[in-house]
Amino acid sequence: MIWLLWLDLAKILLAGVVLGLVVGKLVVLRPSYLERIRPRYWLPIARRMRRRESIRLISIALAFTAAALVVATIVGNLLYGAGVELYSRDEYPFTALQEQYPLLLLVMVNLLPIFEEWIFRGILLEEVARRTRSKWIGVMVSALIFAAFHLSNPGTYPAFAIPLLGAGLLLGTCYLVSGLAGAIIAHNAYNSILVVLWAIGV
Repeated sequence: MIWLLWLDLAKILLAGVVLGLVVGKLVVLRPSYLERIRPRYWLPIARRMRRRESIRLISIALAFTAAALVVATIVGNLLYGAGVELYSRDEYPFTALQEQYPLLLLVMVNLLPIFEEWIFRGILLEEVARRTRSKWIGVMVSALIFAAFHLSNPGTYPAFAIPLLGAGLLLGTCYLVSGLAGAIIAHNAYNSILVVLWAIGV
C-alpha cells in the first residue's frame, strides 16, 4: 500500500508544480494579478464601500452559494444513485480533519478559497478571457481546470470533478457579476456550509 501513498504524493506534486509554473509565468507577465491579492490593493476599496454596496455584494455571493449547493447536491445524488463513487471516505484527507480537528478544517476551508479564487478566477479566467476575447470561455476553461485540479486530492475518483465543474461554472459567473470579493465570499460560504452539514451528519 506504500505505492498508493507515493501515487497520491505524485498527484499532489504534479498538480501543484504545473499550476505553480503557469500562474507564476502569468504573474511575471502581468504583475497586476499579484496586486489584487495584496491588502494595500483591496483594503482601500473595502473601506470605501457603502453599506448598500456591501449588502449587494454579500447577497449576490450568497445567491451563488445557494445555487452551487443545489447543483452540487443534485449532481452528487444523481451520481450516487447511479452507483458512481466520488471519493474514498477513508483516503480523503478532509475526513480525518473533520473527525479529529473540525476547527482546523473550518479554518482551512475558509483560507484556501481566497487563493483558489485568486488563481482560478482572478488569474486563469481573466487570462483565458483576454486571449479568447470571451469572458464565458474564460468561465468554462477556468471551471474545467478548477475541477481537474481537485482530482489531485488523495482519495478522489474522476467523477469527483463533475459536481465541482458545476460549482466552478457558478463561481466563475459570480466572479463576472460581483468580482473577486464576491467569488471568495461565495466559495467560503459554500465550503463552510458543507463542513457544518458534514459535521451534523446531513
